[in-house]
Amino acid sequence: MGIIGGALLTLLALCVGAALTFFLERALTPAVGAAQPLELGRDVQLTRADRWLYPAGPVSALFGVTVAAAVLPFSPTLIGADLGIGAFYLIVVLDFVVLGVALGSWGAGTRNAVEGFYRITAQLISYVVPLGLAYVGALMMAASLSTTQIVEAQRDVWFIVLQPLGFALYLVTGLMQAYRAPFYEPFSEHLGGGVLSAVGGWKALAWRVSLAGLLFVVAAMGAVLYLGGWLGPWLPPPVWMLLKTFGLMALMLWLGRRFQPLSTAQMLGLSWRILIPAGLLNVLIVGGLILLGVGPQ
Repeated sequence: MGIIGGALLTLLALCVGAALTFFLERALTPAVGAAQPLELGRDVQLTRADRWLYPAGPVSALFGVTVAAAVLPFSPTLIGADLGIGAFYLIVVLDFVVLGVALGSWGAGTRNAVEGFYRITAQLISYVVPLGLAYVGALMMAASLSTTQIVEAQRDVWFIVLQPLGFALYLVTGLMQAYRAPFYEPFSEHLGGGVLSAVGGWKALAWRVSLAGLLFVVAAMGAVLYLGGWLGPWLPPPVWMLLKTFGLMALMLWLGRRFQPLSTAQMLGLSWRILIPAGLLNVLIVGGLILLGVGPQ
């Protein structure tokens, strides 16, 4: 697929995925945190907003989600860009969302938005290591960083069967990365919604697409890593990929609602006391399975 075709496919996948995610999330969860209502009809005028940083926030976030969607495979050939380092690439470029929230929060200049800047930086520290460990187990077993090769490695058995601990770890850290309940501290009610309370017009629309698209990308990558991606009988590969993506998304949102929102300090404690040791244990287990010849050969 050429550059233009890949770009068009990426934009189509992101727009459709973000739209479906928005409606699914509204049906399953309260409109709080990253899913809170935004003022799309008119722009918000802030007296202390930085001329460059404030609008750079939603642009950076939308850029990160868009380029991340490029490596999501919906079939063996239906992918925007089949990179040999696709999984690593996706982890890196999704951090542009964090950068966008940080830029927009600091640039808004309001008390709640600036407080959100500090909280989202701490949340990044909370999930980045255990999230990486959730990736590592699947990458070790697939022996590849390519998202298409990771799916192909699961033709005999999905990695969720061999790595239930790694899948559970991805569920938790994926919710952290997507800023969904119970991990939406930077956009929480006691911060007045953070930076999202200080946007309107095109900026609000960009934030809405970015945050809905972020959840879509996180769920789609979970389907690639642990649920066999497009693999499945009878139905076309893209249909399987979408079913698994939104099925996983519904599971994540449902589980997130079962717990009370966590503070930044609680997230850091959860990460360093439970998630990181669980991730290291999963990597150890996967290494043992590989030595025993279990999994793709």
